[in-house]
Amino acid sequence: MNTIPNRLILFFIIFFVVLLIPWWLSAIILIALTLYFPLYLEVLFYGFIFDTLYSISRFHFVGLVSAFVGLMIVTLARPHIRT
Repeated sequence: MNTIPNRLILFFIIFFVVLLIPWWLSAIILIALTLYFPLYLEVLFYGFIFDTLYSISRFHFVGLVSAFVGLMIVTLARPHIRT
């Protein structure tokens, strides 16, 4: 399921999931997808969408930074998780 058409279709599905489902449920789905795909860079876009939809005026880019940190943790831990 790591082909480009499948990821593109999944991108649009998850985009509507992020817009329509509560933030905590879509965050769980994004964490699962980050663990499933080898390098799920789309999560950075969704972090930006989270910031646009749910951030308050004093805390900008919390979703984007947490998505980046989570992606880096998964990327660094992946060789140790899957053998």
